[in-house]
Amino acid sequence: MKYSLNGAESASNEIWVIAETGLKGPELSTFELIAKANELAQAKSSRVATVLCGKNPAKYIDEFQTCGVSKIYIAESQDMEFFHDEVEASAIASLAEEYKPSIILGAATVRGRSLLPRIAVLLGTGLTADCTVLEIDNSTGRLLQTRPAFGGNLLATIICDRFPQMSTVRPHVFHKGAEKPSSTPEIIRLPVSSIKKPVKKVLSFKKAEGEGSSLTEAKIIVAAGLGCGGPEGIKLAGKLAEVLGGALGASRSAVDSGWIEYSHQIGQTGITVHPEIYITCGISGAIQHLVGMQDSKYIISINKDPEAPVFAVSDVAICGDIHTIIPALIKELA
Repeated sequence: MKYSLNGAESASNEIWVIAETGLKGPELSTFELIAKANELAQAKSSRVATVLCGKNPAKYIDEFQTCGVSKIYIAESQDMEFFHDEVEASAIASLAEEYKPSIILGAATVRGRSLLPRIAVLLGTGLTADCTVLEIDNSTGRLLQTRPAFGGNLLATIICDRFPQMSTVRPHVFHKGAEKPSSTPEIIRLPVSSIKKPVKKVLSFKKAEGEGSSLTEAKIIVAAGLGCGGPEGIKLAGKLAEVLGGALGASRSAVDSGWIEYSHQIGQTGITVHPEIYITCGISGAIQHLVGMQDSKYIISINKDPEAPVFAVSDVAICGDIHTIIPALIKELA
């Protein structure tokens, strides 16, 4: 059974967040989405639930007692010892067909981008990917899903006329929010017999050591842009990041020029970050980049153009050539 085209009445009054767990437990992006789901729930008079999948997902229940969820749906199977998109999608779709959430949210991570589309196909609904804004239309109660379009040059707001309404959201676009009074969520378990047996088996799992994860966790980020002039300028910015014990990021222009890999890209079409200190090197400050870093606590910008837009959002503006300024900074800091 799939949700009807115009069947708002067929959907329950629940907003689901698909929990993503890593080697250390639930990811921060899950709690960011739960905080946003609680905001949406206030506008819809809804309840918020989370869905946990895995070999032993019940061990994480206590971590959800102060984040505002009223239910936890659990799908448990030995076949989900490691992330398995086909098995998890089948399990979550089975739960959704029975309990009919009105909205399903997931993180726009490598896992989420693999899992959520599969769920949408199984449920016969749509999916808006990489959202940066989620709101409720007060007149219709529908979810307004805003995402970058046309290479990040426009923002498109999308409404889905099928249920559940599904979105993936970039990590760190929303904030985790304050803890709520401790509660005991209702636990609902999916029978093992309802979980699809896999046609492929994951033999092992190894966490990739990529800049994408270090950027989201870094307290200091040095970001290189087109003004670096080429790979050598990128290496110079990377050296400053190394001296500061931070991570190296980049603008889309630097990535598109082939000077640095996409995993370093910050902005609307890259990663959203909130470091303690963000240092831009040769980045002009296009809006597509600013939305990915403007919530940084302290912004320092180096650019030889005194009219660079990035200076307007900077706490410290250094007007000059990065090839002169960065070596001087490294000498002082080393």
